[in-house]
Amino acid sequence: MRINKVIHALLFSMLLVACSEDGSNNDSGAIGQGGSLTRFAISENYLYVVDLNGIQVFDTQNNTFEKVNSVAVGSGLETIFTKGNYLYLGARDAMFIYDISIPQAPTFIFRYSHITSCDPVVVQGNRAYITLRSGSRCNRGTNALEILDISNPNNPTLIANYAMTSPFGLGVDGNFLFICEGSAGLKVYDITDELQIQLLKEVTDIDAYDVIPRDGLLTLTGEDGIFQYRYNKQTGEVNLISTIPVDRAEI
Repeated sequence: MRINKVIHALLFSMLLVACSEDGSNNDSGAIGQGGSLTRFAISENYLYVVDLNGIQVFDTQNNTFEKVNSVAVGSGLETIFTKGNYLYLGARDAMFIYDISIPQAPTFIFRYSHITSCDPVVVQGNRAYITLRSGSRCNRGTNALEILDISNPNNPTLIANYAMTSPFGLGVDGNFLFICEGSAGLKVYDITDELQIQLLKEVTDIDAYDVIPRDGLLTLTGEDGIFQYRYNKQTGEVNLISTIPVDRAEI
């Protein structure tokens, strides 16, 4: 799947501005929110960027990007997600947890290993949601959703594993989990019962890549552009409200 670079630039802009009305994010201390497939995350005044082998740390306090640290992690890093005082790194064969209580010095906490797959991760409360996807870069991977209990960051435990078609990015809001399945579209799940999640809705007329749910507004990137949906926070029903096609984004 080829995603236009302009789309990623727009998502980066949204990460910087998608904050609460008072300009803060009370849950995590971050100033914005990005998708599950991003390679960068912001917490407080620090920008964290992952490359294939580690974390690059930048201080943004003076409206500049001053590199203050480089932390070696391992090979195959793909995604990053920040929540509270922790970074969650998705790699091809594991999820890494790093403590950022000292923001400029991420400290290794735990490595959760899984079969070799591409794997974005998102976090809500004491749960982490990981999609595993097979593919050319992911060698002998599997296609699945894993739900982890991360109440103890030093010892995450697997709660459930569900077979998927070909999952890419994902997002969570309350009792709803949104999973992009590439050419199979978008799927919306009720995760109230983690041991028996329920498929509520499928949007099959899009090629879905990554998604950001926030307070009833769902922003989705796909092969054909950027899509915005309204979702009902009681029923999970989604309705398309706007589209930016790829050709228009390139203008």
